[in-house]
Amino acid sequence: MKNLSLAALCALAISCSKSTPTPEKEATVAPSAAPPAPSASAASAEREPPKKTIPTLAPEPFEGTKGLSVELFGIEGALLVAEGLRVGRIVEERVEWIGSVPETNLSLGPTRVSSVHGSWPDSVDVLSMNMGRAPMPTYFPLTGKGVSRTFGPGGSLGWIHGTARLGKTTLVVGYDVNDGHRFDTVRGPTLVLKPIEAEKGGCKKGEVKNVWGDDNDKGIALPPSAVAATESGTLVTIGNLCDRAKSPAAEVWEKPGTSRIVELGALVKEFAYFPKMLRGKGDDLWVETTPVLHYNGGKFDILPTLDKPIRDLFVSPSGKLHGISGRSIVRFDEGTWTVIANLARPMRFGAVVMDDKETIWVSHSGVSRLRETQNADVEEESCKTPFVYLYEVSWRNDAKYTFPTTTKALSTFPEVADLGLVEYYDDGRRLGITVKSKEQGEAVIAHVKANMKDEQPELICYAPKGPRVIEIKAKK
Repeated sequence: MKNLSLAALCALAISCSKSTPTPEKEATVAPSAAPPAPSASAASAEREPPKKTIPTLAPEPFEGTKGLSVELFGIEGALLVAEGLRVGRIVEERVEWIGSVPETNLSLGPTRVSSVHGSWPDSVDVLSMNMGRAPMPTYFPLTGKGVSRTFGPGGSLGWIHGTARLGKTTLVVGYDVNDGHRFDTVRGPTLVLKPIEAEKGGCKKGEVKNVWGDDNDKGIALPPSAVAATESGTLVTIGNLCDRAKSPAAEVWEKPGTSRIVELGALVKEFAYFPKMLRGKGDDLWVETTPVLHYNGGKFDILPTLDKPIRDLFVSPSGKLHGISGRSIVRFDEGTWTVIANLARPMRFGAVVMDDKETIWVSHSGVSRLRETQNADVEEESCKTPFVYLYEVSWRNDAKYTFPTTTKALSTFPEVADLGLVEYYDDGRRLGITVKSKEQGEAVIAHVKANMKDEQPELICYAPKGPRVIEIKAKK
């Protein structure tokens, strides 16, 4: 319960080997006579087309939210933002505010929107929570017909795992200390879903709880951590079987009346604390794990991995899965990942959404669109600030941490006096090295890879703002 309550409060505050397709064998036809010499125009036509360049993208702040402290959300048919209690829709270059959620209990603290779900215009669903000592997570139907639901009313323990749309029905799935795990219909025809009980799921007495103080008599075998439904009507919850650590499993309802549990330990080691599920077209669902977990047609499998973990998954309006691997934005097509763009530098985003024009929107110090930039390519002569990006800095390191492992490795670099090891902040603490030239940067990267196991430094064109310089003493 302790772990679950921590996950709840955090979650609500915010809400595979490399594979390439085998080329088909070229057809061979025996010529009946010697072929004629090609004409100049034919020879030109047979030349390989020029390789398509991969664009480099950087965030461009959206003027419509300038000066506002907003979060970005993508739902079916619209891009939405939330500030405090109000929710707005991005329309061209402005925000059109569409409504607000009510305060739950102002005497305990302010209420804030934690996430937005559903579809535009008639089914916009908002999850909110109180920021004081009694969270009282609440579902609220902002548009269209629906009923509100609060988990842990009055300030008792409670949280919401998410919402799911099954045809005209919307479910909200959560937990509270009074009623245990709840699958509540909040829009459309009522659906009654009964998860598999703990004992029938093979759980031992005392492993899971449904309400405070009760054991298996009221518990369920798979306490949900997240929920989603496919376009075709399959409902899936994921979590740890019998609430055991690192026992990933899914409960699948192909039909509303019956479910089955699928153990997933052979595919993924564990789910994140706040698992992210994404809905595609047809019966496609994905879970942001390493490797990415995929569901379709009653079966789970995993997608190919890349050299760097694939994170920040998002789905285009056409149903294509995308993600970010290192600095590369990738799209999953026909069994393989394809790089469609590169980021100017390593970045983390609170949200990533693609609109119907295939423009990528991100939460990055506010709301931004990713736009092509010509000033971030280290290969260009115009780059005056070559920089070796190393890694994200752990929050556990104090503000004056000296990175002894890294400085030791760099101390043997022949031109160590030219290097500047710096910690800086860019959507998180990061570490990198200023260098004199592209060539020196490449030499530093080779040196780091040779002396620091599993590191993957990158050469970029970048000048960190307000960096803290860490001393590197040359090894004598």
